[in-house]
Amino acid sequence: MNASAPFAEDKPRTLDRGVARRQAFLQAARTVFLEQGYEAASVNDVVRLAGGSLATLYAQFGNKEGLFLAFMQDQHDRFVREMRPECVDALPLEQALQVVGEQFLRRLLQKDSLAFFRVMVSEGRKLPEEVRRYFTSGGANIVHEELLAQLTRAGLGDNAAREGVSYFIELLRSHHHFQAMGDPNYQVSDDALKAHVGRAVKFFLRGMKLDT
Repeated sequence: MNASAPFAEDKPRTLDRGVARRQAFLQAARTVFLEQGYEAASVNDVVRLAGGSLATLYAQFGNKEGLFLAFMQDQHDRFVREMRPECVDALPLEQALQVVGEQFLRRLLQKDSLAFFRVMVSEGRKLPEEVRRYFTSGGANIVHEELLAQLTRAGLGDNAAREGVSYFIELLRSHHHFQAMGDPNYQVSDDALKAHVGRAVKFFLRGMKLDT
């Protein structure tokens, strides 16, 4: 019985090392895929950054595509955490849209968000199903759900509310997202971002006849 005790004690530490190794691979994969895209990326570069061995990486993820899918899920989880707005249910509609809009646009314009969007667009032809799944369940979907709830409470029917969400998201993105996608030095000050969201909110409320 005593001879088996060390193995029982070692097991949690082994699992912890496995989790730590997986996280190291994912962090390295994030760096490599965001810089190089899927096609040009090499799993050897990931191993060099993360440490460990190629055999361990393949044991964890299967192959390069498996690593990329795990990276996509990890990035999705980051976006969900960071895009999920604090509770705004008690705020007036205009103020709630301002809060949600600012949080969404700030995250959208971060460098890793822009890099990830570029990768998703460029790799869509090679991994269409996986990319489609990301765009329909990504972090931005959290914002869609919050906006939908706000507009439904404001009295819009389901179809009008869903249409309104799409319009509002595009107003938020507007020229800032496209300019940032093409210019790595493009920046928006916080004051300019707040003002842009404020104009989008007012334009949207007037267009949807929700201003009072």
